[in-house]
Amino acid sequence: MAWTGWTARVLGLACLEGPGGQRVRLERRAATLLAYLGLEGPSAKASLTGLLWPDSPPTTARNNMRQLLRRLRLACGGLELVQADTERLELGPELNLDVARLKSAAQSHAHSHILEAVHPEGGGRLLSGFDFDDCPELARWLDGARTAVEGWVRQAREAEIERHMARGDLTTALKQAQAWVQQEPESEQAGRHLIRLHYLQGDRGAALAAFERLRTVLSRELDVTPMPDTLALVRLIEKGTQLPHPPAASPALPLSVLRPPVLAGREAAWRQLEEGWNAGQMLLITGDPGTGKSRLAEEFAAIKGRWFRMEGRPGDQDIPFASQARALRIHMANEPGVKLPDWVRSELSRILPELGDPRHLSPLTSETDELRFYDAHVEAMRLLGEGGAINVVDDIQYWDKASSKIFFYALPRLLDPSVGTARQPRIIDCYRRGELPSYNQLNIRQMLESGMVRVIDLGPLSPDDVRQLLAGLELPGAEAHAEALARYTGGNPLYITETLKHLLETNSLHKDWPHRLPPPGRVGPLIQRRLERLSPLALQTAQLAALADSHFRPALAPAALEVTASAIHAALAELEAAQVLVGERFSHDLVLEAVRASLPPAAARVLHGRLATVLERDRAPAILLAHHWMEAGSVERALPFLLASAHADEQVLPPEQAADHYARAAALMVAAGRLEEAVQARTAEARCRTRAQRHATPSSASSRSR
Repeated sequence: MAWTGWTARVLGLACLEGPGGQRVRLERRAATLLAYLGLEGPSAKASLTGLLWPDSPPTTARNNMRQLLRRLRLACGGLELVQADTERLELGPELNLDVARLKSAAQSHAHSHILEAVHPEGGGRLLSGFDFDDCPELARWLDGARTAVEGWVRQAREAEIERHMARGDLTTALKQAQAWVQQEPESEQAGRHLIRLHYLQGDRGAALAAFERLRTVLSRELDVTPMPDTLALVRLIEKGTQLPHPPAASPALPLSVLRPPVLAGREAAWRQLEEGWNAGQMLLITGDPGTGKSRLAEEFAAIKGRWFRMEGRPGDQDIPFASQARALRIHMANEPGVKLPDWVRSELSRILPELGDPRHLSPLTSETDELRFYDAHVEAMRLLGEGGAINVVDDIQYWDKASSKIFFYALPRLLDPSVGTARQPRIIDCYRRGELPSYNQLNIRQMLESGMVRVIDLGPLSPDDVRQLLAGLELPGAEAHAEALARYTGGNPLYITETLKHLLETNSLHKDWPHRLPPPGRVGPLIQRRLERLSPLALQTAQLAALADSHFRPALAPAALEVTASAIHAALAELEAAQVLVGERFSHDLVLEAVRASLPPAAARVLHGRLATVLERDRAPAILLAHHWMEAGSVERALPFLLASAHADEQVLPPEQAADHYARAAALMVAAGRLEEAVQARTAEARCRTRAQRHATPSSASSRSR
């Protein structure tokens, strides 16, 4: 059925088209308003007003928005193209917007509908011909939005060409490729399709001519030469040979290289663990990244009884009590039969809102109040630990300062010999050598001197250990590389398995040792090459997981990446097969770091912004929203959440965390020119610092106030 209302185009030439064929050119801000609402959905009026008129006083900006909405109504005979109330703006149901149709088609993978939404005028580019040098935050949003739209269109073109080729309809596929090259003459992907399709239709001359045009455009516009894949295709065409079918997907990597079945070269470390265990000590395993700290801790815990794993994550240090809150949730999930006393639940609700409403609690204004808060954690950890499960805590170098204070306040009380060894928790912590923050180093040094802990330092594997490791993998051809692997990797177990994955994926395991590898000891480039073999959606899902970090869950991805849930499930399966993710976690921190390194700054800002939008809808903690909006470059949107977090912390948490948040907010306000608000934040910071100094962090004096 034909559309009989008003149509708006923001892809290419921005204009309104009426049912009678009349056309009205859209001004820059009107087109941008429609594009934003079409891509982002219903939005806060204040946020959009600030984006469109960033340098205007609030009263002027609001008046400008009213005038803009009025002009849009007049342009289409009084029709409400944008519906507005006091707080929100959204597209009216009578408006047919091209970019909204395109987004809907992209979400449902309706590739032909995506291409139908792209109008040739203006090259089909989002808000073509407009720039926003005077609106930096809006310019950042537009960069990300254009990248997303171009990605949808590019994927649709690729899928449609492949679909027609699979059906044997080379004529339609060729037309699709020609349209693509016309829109993106510098796209080597499009040019390669055009070259191939001309040749498959028997026109060798046209194929070679298309290659020459592509080579000229690449040289003139980008100052690059064609990629090896393109050159290889042209060499086959020049010889007149039959073109091969596209390569099949790489087979999944064997699980043995993710978790080698043999724990090689750790006999001495195992003996130290046994000695520390028998002495009732807390066990700390340290070493360089990739030396197998987590694996050793888990193997040892498994033979001692029931155990569960907790961890610190890189994003924790920005969020007070993030690590402790996660640990308590894991404890409670593993000990569902434990009933915590009401006073404990009430105090824990300050960092675990699911246990109660912290707004009903009094602020922690005295040392007695703070001791009660800390003692609630001790009591919870004691009760939850009475089931005898062993706590394996990984990556404690990432634990935030507030969580570490609670842990080291609780530990001597939990390990007090007077309570009896049967009630003492068994803890195995792992951390990277040389990466403990200063607030943890002092605590561990004091506990070492008291004999409460034992540190086991893992070194590299010897050449004999490497041979033992390879023998346990049962990979034909691997043992022949034992000496070269030991020399190249320095005996680092993770480097060994990552190098093996590279040899497997490049079909080099049964060949001589490669002459071209990154410098020894640098596993990042090998992981990066593995990431390059992922599909675009799988890589983007991994990048989203890396930025979301400890808050990643698959349910976030469809909305953040604007794809279907089934597409995300396929991407997650691909990431597991490639041993990038294990469940919702990265297979190793070094893989996480490589994924983050694969993100250009502009793309990272876009993903942070999408995460912030999705998490805001989910009512995520204010400090988390502030973090993602700041990383997205949207300081104005971050500040209210940062202040909200500081206000909340001042009410229900120890004052030093609120002071840190106020200080951060004040610095950002100064940078944004909001000086009066910065003064207010500094005043609040000083108030919290005074309270914090008045009663220092709880000491060794015991208190069980109820």
